[in-house]
Amino acid sequence: MARTLAYFLAVASCLLLANCSDRGESIVKVPPLPSSPDEVSFANDIQPIFTTRCSISGCHVSPSPAAGLVLTAGSSYANLVNVPTQIFTPGVRITPNDTGASVLYLLVSSGTMPATGSPLTTAQIDAIREWIESGAPNN
Repeated sequence: MARTLAYFLAVASCLLLANCSDRGESIVKVPPLPSSPDEVSFANDIQPIFTTRCSISGCHVSPSPAAGLVLTAGSSYANLVNVPTQIFTPGVRITPNDTGASVLYLLVSSGTMPATGSPLTTAQIDAIREWIESGAPNN
């Protein structure tokens, strides 16, 4: 009986090892992660910050926007990404993937901007940082 059990265990171990060998297949299929469920969207996350806090009378709206920067919906992206600053030169308003070279980020994270009212919230600053670090996409 003990000999039969030992034989059975030996065969079962060999089968288990054979099935676990690397054949280029995953033993457990893991579904791919979504591209990024928390991805920051320019249209849904960033523009609303600009609309409520920056594109207000006397600041970043036409006809005389501060620093020549219009941040109204439909205009802001083209006025930001890879665009040289007019006041803080040399500098770029938003440099994709580089918050340290993005003048707008440096101004809002330091509390210098917005010039009126309270500073942006930590969540708003984090959203801008994440958007820049993800390449500042026009999404």
